[in-house]
Amino acid sequence: MAARTRILIVDDERYVRESLVELLGLEGYACMAAGSLPEALEQVMSFSPAVVLSDLSMPSGSGIELLGAIRRAGSHLPVVLMTGVGTVRDAVAAIQSGAYDFLQKPVDAGQLRLVLRRAVEHQELVREVRTLREVAQSGGGRQLVGSSGAMAAVRQLMEQVAATDATVLVTGESGTGKELVAEQLHLRSARARKPLVRVNCAAIPATLFESEFFGHRRGAFSGAVTDRTGRFAEAEGGTIVLDEIGTLPGEMQAKLLRVLENGEYQVVGESRTRVSDARVIALTNEALPERVQKGEFRADLYYRLNVFPIALPPLRAHREDIPEIALALLGSTLARAGGLGPGAAEVLASHDWPGNVRELRNVLERAAIVGGSGPLDARLLRALIEPAFAGTALAPGASGGDDFHLRHNLDALEKQLLQRALEKCEGRKKDAAALLGIDARNMGYYLRKHGLSDLPPRA
Repeated sequence: MAARTRILIVDDERYVRESLVELLGLEGYACMAAGSLPEALEQVMSFSPAVVLSDLSMPSGSGIELLGAIRRAGSHLPVVLMTGVGTVRDAVAAIQSGAYDFLQKPVDAGQLRLVLRRAVEHQELVREVRTLREVAQSGGGRQLVGSSGAMAAVRQLMEQVAATDATVLVTGESGTGKELVAEQLHLRSARARKPLVRVNCAAIPATLFESEFFGHRRGAFSGAVTDRTGRFAEAEGGTIVLDEIGTLPGEMQAKLLRVLENGEYQVVGESRTRVSDARVIALTNEALPERVQKGEFRADLYYRLNVFPIALPPLRAHREDIPEIALALLGSTLARAGGLGPGAAEVLASHDWPGNVRELRNVLERAAIVGGSGPLDARLLRALIEPAFAGTALAPGASGGDDFHLRHNLDALEKQLLQRALEKCEGRKKDAAALLGIDARNMGYYLRKHGLSDLPPRA
């Protein structure tokens, strides 16, 4: 049994605690003991056990109350309950309350070893399933696509650093796949079976920074009605991904630097110092060296993050990969589309894609919906990504004033194309759909979307 596997033993009888600590210590477990419910809750926060082994009845509170407090704190720790006066009713009540298992005192050593081994394995499986589910939901199961030299260089860097615990700084424009790189680094590391925790630094208010990252104890501040586990504790043994790291204000940068330098941090409302065992991967689309020169980003934090940099190229820098990436997107998220039609790959490769792969995915999704089940038509794709092709000079901001929002401008173009097609076909919707290169069955949707559904066909 791995020496790092931690067991928290909770019992109001000192003899029982010491006997179990000695027994499990010989099995290779790292044990901590608590004699009361408040002490046990404190140890759960600070000791971070893999399993809690608790007496059912104690003067300070029951084992079921301890289990409830652990669950309310957001933890899925397996809790094994023990009792010296156990009955079938006690066992059923314990399991129904969420306990992993129930043992009767005096505890049989062989049975205890088996239950703890299964509880540890159960916890590992729960973490693995949670991680794989998160990765699958975010598309992280996909690999980086592209045969160009630029993408080969990125994959080589990933291969070099994945198996290490080095801090990685992934840079690149929005939509280039930084999140995917972080997920793949985690999955290829020895930490793959441990949690992968993502934190959007731009979404955390400065007043909640310490609570979000390091956790807090109940009563530490107004509104702290329960204990909360911080993101670094959630990522224990695994990987924490700090997205949009360049957005952190100076005060928050200083607090983050400490835990990155030596792993030490403090839970809000707690005096003891903890040490994190989480690998750090930071993501940013900002030029951090320039921000350092301007005094907007701490130089020491930048150097601490920039241990192993990976820079992702924008899509326009490896256009030769665009058809391959498009086919991969069509094959995974757009199964209804029939692939790329004649000339479609050339149209896609001719665009600069300022939104990179994210923009490409959006255009392909829209084209698949509009075009129906057949191959994506080159004319339709060009109409969606190149306004000049339709004879409509739609410059940035043409959807209204200084509006440079991509979706708004595309919607404005879409409406203009529909109007022009209807005018050219004298209001005949079926003919207009054919001219636009879309499935006639989807024409009604687009007319309603842009308030054109009440236009009668011309005589």
